[in-house]
Amino acid sequence: MKRKRKVRKHDIHEIVLKEFKGLDTEKMILILEETYNKKVSLGLQLKRFINSRWHDRYEYGHIKTQGNKFIAFYSDFYYREDHLKIFNDFIQEFPAFDYVKPIKLPKERVNLRRGLKMLKWDVRNLWRLRRIDMEFRYRVYWIRVLGLITLYYYNMSKLLDKESYTFGLVYNDSNPYENILVQLMKKKGIHTATLQHGLFDKRGYWKGIEFRASVADDWLAWNPYSKELGIECGVSEDKIKILGIPRYINPIHINKKRESRIFSVILGEKALMKENRELIEFANLLSKDYGLKYYLRYHPTCKHDEYDPFIDKEYCIPGGEEREEVSRMCEKTDFSLIGSGTSMVIDLIYLNHPFFQYYRQWDGYRYKKRDNYFRDYPELKRQVSKKESLLNEEIFYYYCFTRDVKQSYTHYFDSIN
Repeated sequence: MKRKRKVRKHDIHEIVLKEFKGLDTEKMILILEETYNKKVSLGLQLKRFINSRWHDRYEYGHIKTQGNKFIAFYSDFYYREDHLKIFNDFIQEFPAFDYVKPIKLPKERVNLRRGLKMLKWDVRNLWRLRRIDMEFRYRVYWIRVLGLITLYYYNMSKLLDKESYTFGLVYNDSNPYENILVQLMKKKGIHTATLQHGLFDKRGYWKGIEFRASVADDWLAWNPYSKELGIECGVSEDKIKILGIPRYINPIHINKKRESRIFSVILGEKALMKENRELIEFANLLSKDYGLKYYLRYHPTCKHDEYDPFIDKEYCIPGGEEREEVSRMCEKTDFSLIGSGTSMVIDLIYLNHPFFQYYRQWDGYRYKKRDNYFRDYPELKRQVSKKESLLNEEIFYYYCFTRDVKQSYTHYFDSIN
């Protein structure tokens, strides 16, 4: 039997380089390799491929002011309305920026020009991949994402050719679109920076790829914790600038008047279903033992009904909603249970809201400077019973850095020549 040749990274690298001449595509390839979901069937890969070719779901708006030399980007590769809102609220505080963002169309729009253009790229990439041994569904995945990245690169190249920007900011340079866009801007001599869009963990689901794949000149960190973690993941110390949390560009406060005997359960993303189930089971037990009620705050990647079999309807209040303002959730609950990998930990610290965090039993990892963790129900009961202050200024500084986020970023932007 003829032995199959393994796929080598440099094979893919050589193919991608032909599409993006003069750019360093190594880290973009790393992102695509590590985020490839092996559980996605061939049928679903083919469906995603077909759906991505002949229809527009978004159009891009370029909001600009005469004379501006700074530009910011939010792309649609990982489109989420909550993140787009954060980007909008943040960038509109800085009138020196032009910005580019996707506008979701009310209905998909057939675009023959787009389809024909992408068909040309797809045939070319299919030919280039012909000598590389890989599963057919993996081949479909590569052709799909390379075509989409090429389309974004093509459109943003035309935009940047028309303007003379000196500084470019992206929402997330570990997103393949924005990763290659940063490379394009650097090639044009534009100084670049990436915002931090979440609480990252090199031990978590993505293994710190947000740091490892970064290509921007400056990495704009939320807090000292992020800087420490970035250095652990190989980001140079002088590249990391600690500036605060963009979603708090406008400070938020809560007005908690009285005890409600209700707590919230903040679920993690879809990939953490086992952990989410355990959190719901703990919530059922806690409610029964202490005479409490709870409601679920779903992650945007959850469908909601997948957790119905595990909810005790005697204690769970219906209507948990991921779009509810975090401040509102904190006002109407006494405390929260939260999973191991969600950035809402930072929101709860910022808002001085009591919470208890699940940590993974297989590695025992816990974030620094805090002792409000549990890994089983007895440990959770001990935490809830202590009723001690969980938060202080040292913890706030380490995880949130500043309440005057606008001043911090203004000082940084003013320093850019």
